[in-house]
Amino acid sequence: MDRTAVLVVDDEVTYTGVLQEILNSYGLNAVISHRADHALAILDSLQPRLILLDMMMPEMDGLTVLRHIRARPAFKTTPVIMVSAKVMPDEKQSAFKAGATAFLAKPFNARDLRAAIRPFVQIPDTGILVADTRPH
Repeated sequence: MDRTAVLVVDDEVTYTGVLQEILNSYGLNAVISHRADHALAILDSLQPRLILLDMMMPEMDGLTVLRHIRARPAFKTTPVIMVSAKVMPDEKQSAFKAGATAFLAKPFNARDLRAAIRPFVQIPDTGILVADTRPH
């Protein structure tokens, strides 16, 4: 099976582990980066079909990372879904202004994730919901 690369950029280790499990269960190759600088360093070699990018990270916020991504000609049209617990209209507007393709509010479950990524990557319709990202 063709495993499409999806880059997940988020500093929350537990959350990214669950997210990686869900994405991999969809037949995608989820590559996790917990640091913005690392994500930018691997971008060219990875050539992801989709990027899930957290808005709030310690060393460089997601909007700054997104601007760096969009500054690279090869990634001007790569779908980037901004993920954040901040769901105020001005945060969403800032994300779209910086070049986000879509916005996904935390916490979300596997069904929400599937709906968010389905327009951008092919995933099998297995009906399996592996887990959700909400803390227990």
